[in-house]
Amino acid sequence: MRLDSVRELKKSLPLHLERTFAAKRGALRAASAAVANAASRRRTAPSFFLGVSAKGKRKYCLAVRLQDRALEKSALVEEISARARGEVDVRYVGQIRARAASSLWYRSTQRPLLIGSSVGYLATGYIMAGTLGCFVRKAGASLYILSNNHVLADENRYTVGNPIVQPGPLDGGNASSDRAAKLSAFVRLTATGTNLVDCSIAKLNAGITEDHSLLKGIGKLAGVRARDLEIGDVVHKVGRTTGVRHGRVTAVELDGVSVGYDIGNLSFDNQLEIEGAGAQSFSDAGDSGSLIVDDELKAAGLLFAGGDHGGRNGKGLTYGNPIHAVLSALGVALAY
Repeated sequence: MRLDSVRELKKSLPLHLERTFAAKRGALRAASAAVANAASRRRTAPSFFLGVSAKGKRKYCLAVRLQDRALEKSALVEEISARARGEVDVRYVGQIRARAASSLWYRSTQRPLLIGSSVGYLATGYIMAGTLGCFVRKAGASLYILSNNHVLADENRYTVGNPIVQPGPLDGGNASSDRAAKLSAFVRLTATGTNLVDCSIAKLNAGITEDHSLLKGIGKLAGVRARDLEIGDVVHKVGRTTGVRHGRVTAVELDGVSVGYDIGNLSFDNQLEIEGAGAQSFSDAGDSGSLIVDDELKAAGLLFAGGDHGGRNGKGLTYGNPIHAVLSALGVALAY
């Protein structure tokens, strides 16, 4: 199938499916509910989402990702496959969770601050840690930490100006000795609409040093990738929990990705999907916020979620925001 044909099918299918199964509501009530949830983007339970995958060089197909085992042999999947004339890549991926969380360097105090190290906000009664993705600049010469909203801003609940510590509290970071930055801005996460990014920045405190180019264990950051990642591209990351991991892009432009957060199941459009290389997953809990880079060590995405099912090695799949969407949403430029 041509790429533009897959994109058009992905766009038109939700409404078609909603109409089709609404007419068969009696016998197919469960499938109809799943479709209605997908179309409205207001999910209370996992179901399915669609994107772009590939079968062979320059041969594209519709990526169908199931979050409910009951859909694997359902009339819903049969209808999707029929509409795509069999050109589908159907995978069960299970529940996807935001990946904020195991002594390794990336979980300890780092001065200068390093890409991939533990970072987090301070909250009474809740101990967490995520990953320092990279460094960015806003207006002027000031440097900021880039990570996820749920890593630095506690899913919209943390107040701008409050302290960010390195390492994160889960790794022993505390308010008296480990303050590294102050929350500066974040893109709000919404439970009632569609999200495109999960991102936030925190301005470095005076006197805090950093190395904004080193990806320890991989090399030097080489800038921002000009084009979006494509299916089959090899990617890398350094994260707080799993350190250096390598992977391959398995799907792009995924819409309706349902991700579990404390504030509910949130829906994301235009997302990347990555499987780990060899016998390893690409990420685990605590790797949220990791910068995803391509084979030329150019920034390509921001890791924010993952699950325990799927991938050729069965170790689960990881999801990321395209980096251009992140930088644009925050109005920042990569420092490298």
